[in-house]
Order: sequence, then C-alpha cells, then structure tokens
Amino acid sequence: MSTSTRTLALICGVFLAAGTMLSSMGPILPFLAERTGQDLATMSWIFTALSGGVVLTQPGFGPASDRLGLRAVLVAGMILMGGAMLAASLTSSLAGLLVTTLLAGIGFGGVLAAGNVLVARLFANHSATALNGLNVFFGVGAILGPAVVGQAGARLGLPQAALWLGGGLILALSPLVLWLAVAPPTGQHHGKIVSGPTPHVSIWLIGLLLLIYTGTEIGFAGWVTVYIARSAGLAISEAALMASAFWLALTGGRVLGAALGMRMTARALLLTALCGLLAGAGLLALSVGGSSWLALAGVMLFGLSCGPVFPTAMALITAAARGGNSAAGLALGLGNSGGIMLPALMGMLLARYGPSAMVGMLLTCALMMLALGACALRVPAGGLKPPARFTKAAESASDRSLQRPS
Repeated sequence: MSTSTRTLALICGVFLAAGTMLSSMGPILPFLAERTGQDLATMSWIFTALSGGVVLTQPGFGPASDRLGLRAVLVAGMILMGGAMLAASLTSSLAGLLVTTLLAGIGFGGVLAAGNVLVARLFANHSATALNGLNVFFGVGAILGPAVVGQAGARLGLPQAALWLGGGLILALSPLVLWLAVAPPTGQHHGKIVSGPTPHVSIWLIGLLLLIYTGTEIGFAGWVTVYIARSAGLAISEAALMASAFWLALTGGRVLGAALGMRMTARALLLTALCGLLAGAGLLALSVGGSSWLALAGVMLFGLSCGPVFPTAMALITAAARGGNSAAGLALGLGNSGGIMLPALMGMLLARYGPSAMVGMLLTCALMMLALGACALRVPAGGLKPPARFTKAAESASDRSLQRPS
C-alpha cells in the first residue's frame, strides 16, 4: 500500500467516526433534554453551537496549517472533537452541553478543512474522485449513527453509546494519523506551501455556493420528516423513512461522484449535480399535496445530487487556491456559515406557511447555487494557471482539474 493510499484510508476512518457522532446528535436529543432538565425546543441551540464552532475554526485554519502543517491541524481537530463529544454525552447541564458542542464544532472544523485539503493535495490529478470517495465514509457514518442510537437505546438504555463509539474511534485513530499519514506534495521546494493571497473571484463564488448548499442540506435533512408528513399526508413513522432515504441517496451520490470523477472534469461534475438539485426540488414541488411516490422520487434525486456537491466544490477551491491554506480556509468558513442561518429559516417557513413555502425556498436555493456555480466556473482557463514557481507536477494537476473545458 502506498503512503498516499494509507493516508487516505486513515482519513476515511476519521470521517466515518465524525459522521457517526454528528448524525447521532439529533436522535439523542430526548436523552440530552432529560439529562439536562430542558425541553426539546431548547436543545436546538446545540446545533447552533456546533455550526458556530465549525465557522470559528476556518479563519485560523490557514495560519495554523501554514505553521504546523495539515497533518497536525487534523490530529488536533480529531482530539478536540472526540474528547468534546465524549464530554457532551456525560454532562448534566445545558451550559456544559453548549460549551462541549461548541468545542466539538471547532474540532470538526479542523477535521473538515484539513482532511479535505490534505486529500485533495495528495490526489491532485483526481481530487474530485478522491474527495467524493472520502466523503462517502462520512455518509456511511451518518447512516450508522442513528442505527446505533436506536439499538443501544432500546437494548441497553444507552443511546449516547453512538457518541462513545465515534469518539473512541476518532481518538484511537489520532496517533495513527500523526505517525503514519504523510504530508501532501507541495508547490515549492523544501515542502513549503504557497500561502499568499489568490486573486480568483471563483474561490469566493464557490464559497457562497457552499454557504447556500450547507444550509440547504442541513435544513432539508432536519425538516424532511415533518415536510413529508405534511405535504404527502403520511404518518410521522412513515415520513421518517424519507430521512433515511435522503441519507442513503446522498451517500450513493458520493459513490457515483467518485466514479464519474474519473471520466468528467470537476467543473462538469459540479454543474451536473447542481442541475440535479434543481430537478429534485422541482419534483418535490410537484408532489406537494399529492403522491407520496413522487415525493420519494424528489427526495432521492435531491439526495443523490447533494452527494457530489461539497467534495467537488472542495476540489475546485483547493486547486484554485494554488496551495494557499488561508484562502481555502476562509472560503470554507463562509460556506459552513450557512448551517447557522438557513435551517432555522427553512423550519420557520414550514411551520408558519406550510410545505409549499419550504419547497419554494428549496427551489430558490437550487437556482442560486446553479447561477453561482455557472459564474464561478466561467473563469478563463489561463487565469487559473499556477504561477511559474510551482513544480511541473503541481502545474499539471491544476491544469487537469481546472483548465479542461466542461
């Protein structure tokens, strides 16, 4: 096994553990509410704390990774996230819960940024494929987490065991990542990454795209059960299956994205996924008050199209940043801020105005993402060429990922 492949395998394990922990937070809300003596509505603040932690990490990601290296930032994020999630499962106060989830969000922000950028640099020639494959494991963890909550809660009375499983795994992997993972190839001799400012407006446009995408994905996943129950007239127990269908489709979309990334440019793959989001939102709009099968088709297409968006956008940001950690980190921070704002707005529209208002927001967000993607990817090929001080290998990788026509 090559050192690059070994590193990818380790980071896949990290993302599996992260997905397990994060997807468990929703199902264990009743347990956390009982332990802290709070109502369920108050528990929603932990998602704000978690998303806020992710956003807070990104401005410091560039300077930290330039000084310490991507591998050290990744390991630090792993230790912080795992330890904070374990502490969250044991705390009995709301203040303690909010502090630990904020710290977990900060740790996850480091894992998310360093893990994606490191893999994108290691596999520069096929970064879209590698990143889609990596994020498949996050999706598998997202499916595993609620299942562990349900089984451990029913059989052992310990729904928090899912946090213990994910936290234990990510902490166990931290020394292995530190010792066995390799640093990515760099654009300068002596292993220094070019970290100066990049002129590309495309990075910030894709960052805005990710802002809308992140909020839309989190919001839709969180509200899809209630949305389907109201729009298709299903019982909550039946509508809950739509949430599972969404996550399964999203994970399948990343598998498909990894395969298509070998045959398509990252530009073409991203635009195809964005068109799929718009089509999925259209099917959901047509299903309001009608067929549950049409609603299922909309959920599945929307989830399938969601799969490749984040990893493919990350591949484009990393390549366009020309090795600059600060630009990539700030774009990620902008993108992850959508998780703070949009899910709450989506829930408010659903509660006050019904399913039609929520699906209207989905359509609007899909159109905006497609417009931003089209504008970002119209940057002239020559404007994306790395400077001459980059090595020929780095130049070739950037050319293949960004300069080929879509």
